[in-house]
Amino acid sequence: MASPRENLLAALRHEEPEWLPCPMFDGSLVVVSHGLVEHCLEGMDSWGVVWVLRDERSGSFPKFHPLRDPEAIDDYPFPSPERADLREALRIAREADRRVVLLAGDNGWGLFERAWLLVGMERLFVWSYRYPDAVKRLIERIAEVKVGLTRRLAEEAGVEMVLYGDDWGMNDRLLFPVRWWREFIKPWQAKLYKVAKQYGLIVYQHSDGRVEDLLPDLAEMGVDVVNIQPECNNWPKVKRVFARRLALWGGVSARTLDLGTPAYVDREVKAVAELGREGGVVLAPGHSMKFPPENLNAMKQAWLKYGRYKR
Repeated sequence: MASPRENLLAALRHEEPEWLPCPMFDGSLVVVSHGLVEHCLEGMDSWGVVWVLRDERSGSFPKFHPLRDPEAIDDYPFPSPERADLREALRIAREADRRVVLLAGDNGWGLFERAWLLVGMERLFVWSYRYPDAVKRLIERIAEVKVGLTRRLAEEAGVEMVLYGDDWGMNDRLLFPVRWWREFIKPWQAKLYKVAKQYGLIVYQHSDGRVEDLLPDLAEMGVDVVNIQPECNNWPKVKRVFARRLALWGGVSARTLDLGTPAYVDREVKAVAELGREGGVVLAPGHSMKFPPENLNAMKQAWLKYGRYKR
């Protein structure tokens, strides 16, 4: 019988797994953080963005975007990756049994998200029209921090997979034209992937919303795994078109887990299990939230019922 790590790696290599990998339930993945504060319930994060808690259910939202002048980008005090506190990550890495688990490093908020958090979303788009070089410099500086964090996670914590996240989509389309993403995000996003590949890391990319139009670029840039929402993106089509190039991660909608019934959860897990028989699929919630216990239990029971392939 394969270990949880071996089974997860088989699926990510698009080989037939013994069971549908599900890190939440099979313990196949351990995630460590880079040590910078990317988000907080109340107060200021490591980048100077101020957050305020609206309510326990929806969490906190940015209250203050500190970059107000495109001329200030070069002088703005970006956090130093060298000063990120990796002590907790190193402790977890030392204690992880690498025979059983895969160790992943969370790189935090992505280039687009961090840019609009620093500037404000409306201002970011206006600047990209009026001051495109300034916006490119902003993205470049964010990427420099993120590259440094990836290097430290690989060299010091010994992670084998890096988790990049950035929300590029709405329910039915991208937040911007593809050409905008290719001009302002792609060149520096490619640097993040390149440094990860230099260390032999598995590259995972999360995005909320409908992002199918970006998948050809992501595959060409070296992404191995995409965590995208099945309610916004056609998972069977993605699996068919990208075959052995992109693995799918997630599959159970956060909306279903949050607001649906156990029967709906069961149905979604069953669909993911059928899609993952030949590999290339990992079961997980579509997003990290506090879900009703009865729906989480329904997800586990459905995984136990449908997710075993070799008996």
